[in-house]
Amino acid sequence: MENTKSYQDLLNELKVLQLEMEEMRYRLEEATDTIEAIRTGEVDALIVNDGDGHQLYTLKNADQTYRIFIEQMTEGAVTLNETGQILYSNSQFAQLINLPLEKVTGKSFFKFISEDCQEECESLITKAWKGNTKGELSLLTNNAHKIPALLSLKTLDLEEGLSLSVIITDLTEQKETQQLLEQQNAELEEAQEIAHNLNANLENTVKERTRELELNIEQKTIIEENLRGNQQRLQSILDTMAEGVGIVETDGKLIYANPMAQTIFGIREGETGLFSADNPKWQNLHIDGSPLLDQDHPMAIMLATQKAIYDQEISIQFPDKERVYVSINAAPLIDFNGKLNGGVVTFTDVTARRKTIQQKDDFISIASHELKTPVTSLKASIQLLGRMKDNPSPLILTKLIEQSGRSLERLNNLINDLLNVNRITHGQLQLRKKEFFISDMINSSSHHLRTTGTHRIDLQGDLNLQIYADEQRIDQVVVNFLNNAVKYAPNSTEIAISAQKLVDHIKISVKDNGPGILPEKIPHLFDRYYRADHSGTQFSGLGLGLYISAEIIKRHGGEIGVNSELGKGSTFWFTLPIK
Repeated sequence: MENTKSYQDLLNELKVLQLEMEEMRYRLEEATDTIEAIRTGEVDALIVNDGDGHQLYTLKNADQTYRIFIEQMTEGAVTLNETGQILYSNSQFAQLINLPLEKVTGKSFFKFISEDCQEECESLITKAWKGNTKGELSLLTNNAHKIPALLSLKTLDLEEGLSLSVIITDLTEQKETQQLLEQQNAELEEAQEIAHNLNANLENTVKERTRELELNIEQKTIIEENLRGNQQRLQSILDTMAEGVGIVETDGKLIYANPMAQTIFGIREGETGLFSADNPKWQNLHIDGSPLLDQDHPMAIMLATQKAIYDQEISIQFPDKERVYVSINAAPLIDFNGKLNGGVVTFTDVTARRKTIQQKDDFISIASHELKTPVTSLKASIQLLGRMKDNPSPLILTKLIEQSGRSLERLNNLINDLLNVNRITHGQLQLRKKEFFISDMINSSSHHLRTTGTHRIDLQGDLNLQIYADEQRIDQVVVNFLNNAVKYAPNSTEIAISAQKLVDHIKISVKDNGPGILPEKIPHLFDRYYRADHSGTQFSGLGLGLYISAEIIKRHGGEIGVNSELGKGSTFWFTLPIK
């Protein structure tokens, strides 16, 4: 304990160090101010102690006086050109970097700056050309030793041109003093703590602990507020994401699901579920509909391999809803010890995309079948005609020709539908508008039904209205409505066609008394490739008629739709602008 400094000794040393620091700062500021005064011409003369006494120098020769002063000062000084080359250096700077003066002049100033301070030095010099600036960095001596220094930079307008004056102050002693001061402060704090413990001053100890507690509480409050803010921002993102996000434990149990994930899996907030085969809420399936084993689930693969997976599609079957297709991305959650804690998963509902792909596949299958049927029938008729060419029967010949004509007509309609879809897709569906009477168009559209006698056409409304549109395309829409009424409502022998004038539109409707359409199918009726009956066996056709009709009406600037009630029939309608 005899070698331990007393509290008072430490305090005295601290005061001495503080005084020395103040004196060094004062000398530095005084030297800087003096140089500034010489630069700006605020002094007429100066006194320099050259060892033989004080000498008076006037500023008749400013450059000579400046050089004398610079050589006498304790700081390093250099003059740089615009490229950073040293035009002039005093002896103090050469001594500072441990080089002869002749090996300094003409060199790049950056050569004497430590590598880690190159960018900072370049920034200081760039700023100095625009205005006075200061900055601390490290010099690099000839023996690769780093010296902390303060650089004061200012432009000089010399006879040779604009130059940059740099005053370099060695901060080694100041840094050492500062380090010593910090050490003394640490020792002083330690001594204070020992003194408090030795004195057993309960009141001061309580105050200190109270202050620490208040600080901790304040810091804790700030941290909690920041965490709450981050949590709220994250929650807002999760709540508004178009993708489902979930967090699972190591056993695959879903412990968090954002609103979209809740929607996809049909669960409520706070409700959990297992991605396993025995989950009663949903069944995991492969894309082809076969059962998905637990170990083959993308979530299980991620947890087993502890590797991220991307865009793995599965299907999910709910007891009371349609099958849903989801794309899964998952990544493991690893703690600081490298242990698996669970996983984070994103679910993207790709049901619409999958249905579109399925509809396209179905369409190709249906199109192949629909095109093959009339071709097969036509081929059979031609073969029979070929066999009968030597001994033709007028009755059979007439039937074969009629059958061939119907096959060709059906084949022509199918091809036209395909061509129309292609034109619509490429924006090449042309309209040839003209004025015509609604009555003429409706009579033409319904002629084929009236001649067969299987259905009664009831014309209603103002059929003498005149409209400006593509008569052939509008006729195509009405024919499609009528054919659908016959096809999908075979027991409805009466079909009503009505025309009604609105404010600036004409509305045309086709109503049947068939079985009606399921509400969930109505929004998709005018989609491409959609067929009200998906079996592909009950009704023929490509499922393109309503899609083409909708595009024709849209190109005319009108609207198209359907009103239907199960057991009471359906009314397909469209509107067209009068002009």
